[in-house]
Amino acid sequence: MLNTGQSTTKHSIHSTQLWGIMTLDAFFYQVFEFLPRQGPGCTGATKNAWSLLPPLPDGAQILDIGCGSGTQTRDLAALSTGTITAVDNHQPFLDTIRAQSGKDGMDGRIKTICASMDTLPFEPRQFDLIWSEGAIFIIGFEKGLRTWKPFVKKGGFIVVSDAAWFEPNPPQDLVQWWEREGYIPGTEDQLKEQVRNAGLNLLATYRLPEAGWWEHYYVPMLARINQLRGTQGSDPACAALLDSFEDEAETYRKYKRYYGYTFFIMQNP
Repeated sequence: MLNTGQSTTKHSIHSTQLWGIMTLDAFFYQVFEFLPRQGPGCTGATKNAWSLLPPLPDGAQILDIGCGSGTQTRDLAALSTGTITAVDNHQPFLDTIRAQSGKDGMDGRIKTICASMDTLPFEPRQFDLIWSEGAIFIIGFEKGLRTWKPFVKKGGFIVVSDAAWFEPNPPQDLVQWWEREGYIPGTEDQLKEQVRNAGLNLLATYRLPEAGWWEHYYVPMLARINQLRGTQGSDPACAALLDSFEDEAETYRKYKRYYGYTFFIMQNP
């Protein structure tokens, strides 16, 4: 799982935090900067989660937190008539968004801001919708909801996806893998309770399909790992980091019935 401290990239970022080796940061980003996504997801899932929202006003103000290189940012622009503000604290991801949105003719509707998700530089009740795919774990599910809620208008919406247990009593070696990653999922019922604790109304949930994990994330990531093994695999630290990403993919392949991402579609009452 990704965690570069305050980085708002996605699922695999826990690894550099566990390593604690700053010299691996550049190599870490060599893996993920060239991927279409920095975590599990797919356009179809973004569309399906969007379809569970009530209609937004024309010209809605939308905030995409932990945007990475912005695949879902562009999806949000295509799904709406509003302006999307994409936030990440890794500037090269934002540069990618700016370049691609210009090519797509959406540079007038997509703005980028380099900032941390726990110190957002916005006014209270500025946004009609906050969207975040696979990034809220960085500050914690309930804490993230409480931190972001003030930026949503009354009657506005928050949509996030986060890891959750799908089956009771997961195998102990899977639990231990998550413990090594530094993040333990809650059950969907536990996360629903945290939604209520944060003062939000839960409208719907939606599980990310397997294709969002495998075809759209792990397949490209594993291909990138094979490339990098040919150029930098002889370095023990780099090789070990690549091993950890392969282990993550294998863990999902083996245990996908027990966990995954769930979208939570919520309204600020």
